[in-house]
Amino acid sequence: MKRLFLAVGAVLLSAAQAQAPALPLRIAEVTGETTPCAPLAASAPAGQRAYMALLVKRLQTEVFNCPMADAAAAAEALSGGAVDVAWLDGAAFAPVSGQTRSILTVRAAEDLNRLPVVVAVPRAVQAQTLADLAGASLVFGGQAKASLDVPRRTLADYGASADFFGDQVEAQDHEEAAARLRAGQVQAMVLHAGAWQKLCRGDQPGEDLCEDLRVVWRQRPVASKAWVIRSDMSDDRRFRLIGIHVAMHNEAREAFTWAAGDGAGEFEPTEAKALLHQGPTVGS
Repeated sequence: MKRLFLAVGAVLLSAAQAQAPALPLRIAEVTGETTPCAPLAASAPAGQRAYMALLVKRLQTEVFNCPMADAAAAAEALSGGAVDVAWLDGAAFAPVSGQTRSILTVRAAEDLNRLPVVVAVPRAVQAQTLADLAGASLVFGGQAKASLDVPRRTLADYGASADFFGDQVEAQDHEEAAARLRAGQVQAMVLHAGAWQKLCRGDQPGEDLCEDLRVVWRQRPVASKAWVIRSDMSDDRRFRLIGIHVAMHNEAREAFTWAAGDGAGEFEPTEAKALLHQGPTVGS
């Protein structure tokens, strides 16, 4: 009988939890003055009203606007649990990175996504880090944005701008770049991760066509801004927020334009520490 009562109690508790209303979503907005969270005013811009209405509809809960004096105040409020979501840059995010995480970045309409970038050298070379390649000659694996612009930006994010290296060559593609490296015409090769995978993947399972090469550095560009949440937000709410935003450019254009800004192409899911360097910078 005792077991029966316990089982019934567990069922009732689960049912009550399932029927409990979702907690409101509180979104920080930098306005120049910190005031209490409240429903969005009817006089707010049409795009902002469309954005909030979309979240209310999809999350089935109240959504509050939380005006903040600046990004640092928004980050502090997020860390302290006073808001649930904030649009932050790296400077605001860094002090609260232990309690929060990035979930979304914005890709500009004319830009590529934040592709990982690989720097490789011949296996016999002693270089172990990016810093070891000061003055080294480089070959890039193509002349398109993904092969040239993204790698250059990523290297610069980590302190290795163009003048850090020696001569730089732009190959036609990743295969020519690898041939130049293997022939000793350059000292290091820079590819985006997709090109590196194509170069090294053989026809047979587990076959590695780059056994004679070695990766000394691999990173993504550092994001300039991101939507940030508290790390203890439930997985369900986090994934629902991500899903709403990644489809927004197709499903709710007015809301998307307000939330992402002019010239935006789409929201992209991102890694937790996208706003921070994920390794040492040159000279650090």
